[in-house]
Amino acid sequence: MPLPLSPDRVRGTLLGTAIGDALGMPIEHLSHQNVRLYYKGIKEFRADEKRGELDAGQWTGDTQRTLALARVLAKTNAGETVAERLRDEVMDVLPHARRWQPGLVGALEHGAAFDTPTNGAAVTMAPLAVWLALDEHSEDGIVFVRTIVEATHRHPASVAAACGQAFAIHTALRAAPDLFDAEAFWEAVLIATRDAEQRLGDADTSVSDRLAALQGNLDDFPLDLQDACGGTGARASESWPFALAMFARNPHLPEATLLSAINVGGDANSVGAMCGALLGALNGADAFPQAWHDGLEARDEILAAADALGRAKSAE
Repeated sequence: MPLPLSPDRVRGTLLGTAIGDALGMPIEHLSHQNVRLYYKGIKEFRADEKRGELDAGQWTGDTQRTLALARVLAKTNAGETVAERLRDEVMDVLPHARRWQPGLVGALEHGAAFDTPTNGAAVTMAPLAVWLALDEHSEDGIVFVRTIVEATHRHPASVAAACGQAFAIHTALRAAPDLFDAEAFWEAVLIATRDAEQRLGDADTSVSDRLAALQGNLDDFPLDLQDACGGTGARASESWPFALAMFARNPHLPEATLLSAINVGGDANSVGAMCGALLGALNGADAFPQAWHDGLEARDEILAAADALGRAKSAE
């Protein structure tokens, strides 16, 4: 039977997103070899030495969009209204945007959505997973996710990955940590993602196909999982299945799991954000090292957003 929402685990979903984003930020789009060569592996918050843009503990547009969604959901739960308000929130922070895809920025400025199969929607799903009672066959839930996601990302693969990540985080939030079954979790997320693809009415099954191919291989080494995903770039069919697999591979060791996921390279900050949200949802905010709490940019703001979201959900 699903557990009631835990305030610490609600905090963990948002905090894990920001921590993973900040840890992966300096090595975003670097290869594993360059991560090892130039950074000797990421073990803590580091400044972006390559680009010189952000300091240690700072996060990118992935967390900016996640916090925007959290703020909007805490105020309303009507799908179309959320989408409209989310677009407004995102537009408000565009002048201060950090590393958003140029295509997304340009599309939003012209009142459109980003139409490439990226992970950008899945990265922001932590607040929606807290809010939404999404199960494997929830048509209303999938419609809600699609309505929200398509404010910024409309490619079917992006939407399918977002539905899958929302379901995965929601499942982790409601699971008993000591009874968590990674194989059953994977099967449930696969079913939910396939169901979302079918309800989206598109022939693109790249995301669920990747999940199916990984099934039974969750004990593989991180670099082997990266190869099995075709890389860990920004495509929804690569980095989201990889982040999910890293979580399922070792869900009870947040520090080791998150660092292992990030250090493979690729779209490291987005992988970190997606994996961190799952780890926080299952284990709670207090499971992350104190040094990560202390060094994270705007930690109190993130926790306040999580608490407001949790209160709004409890008041339904």
